[in-house]
Amino acid sequence: MKGNIKKLAVFVMIAAIAMFTVVAIVSAHDHEGKKTIQGEYAITGSGNCLVAINGFNDKLQPNDGANGMWVWGPLTYDEGFFTFNKDGTGSFTATFHAFDAWSPFFVGTPPDTGAANEVWDFTYTMTDNVNITITYVKGTYELDFTSGPNVGTPLGKSYIILPPVKGVISPDEKILYASWGAPAIMNVTADKANTIPTPVQGICNVILQGFRISP
Repeated sequence: MKGNIKKLAVFVMIAAIAMFTVVAIVSAHDHEGKKTIQGEYAITGSGNCLVAINGFNDKLQPNDGANGMWVWGPLTYDEGFFTFNKDGTGSFTATFHAFDAWSPFFVGTPPDTGAANEVWDFTYTMTDNVNITITYVKGTYELDFTSGPNVGTPLGKSYIILPPVKGVISPDEKILYASWGAPAIMNVTADKANTIPTPVQGICNVILQGFRISP
């Protein structure tokens, strides 16, 4: 139980995904006919997560929620970068800061905070030349804590399957707004390949904004 709980703390600080996590800007050409983008983009944003230690039911409530099997984990991304390639692939690197507030069930467990480095890869598609969908590539997500209670422990790494993220590119091709949230669910796995599931799930409502910094 304690191991699952600590993993959950790791999970709350996501990310991403908030995986997976997502802001992008396109190159300085007309959107007409464009289906891919290229370049590096700086992002910032914030969000809140509800983590269900035993997963969610079909009403998006934590299983055993009445018994306190949940954690509330706000998070804020900072110093994030998305790299988009013309072939429809990309990668994400970022540092984020997170806070965990435990339910009354976990008597004696204080709130905690920490920072971590996050990396993952994605594919993306564009429709109507302004809308973008970013999809996590399985087996690429890793979260490594640099501060907080998990540093230096086996729980200092976390692996998650992130839900897709959707955004809209501005008409001048310099700004992108992106968000994700309920009912999209993030799944925690015990391995980076995302082949060993755990019961821990999370739902994060996240808003991100950013701008293009290199071609």
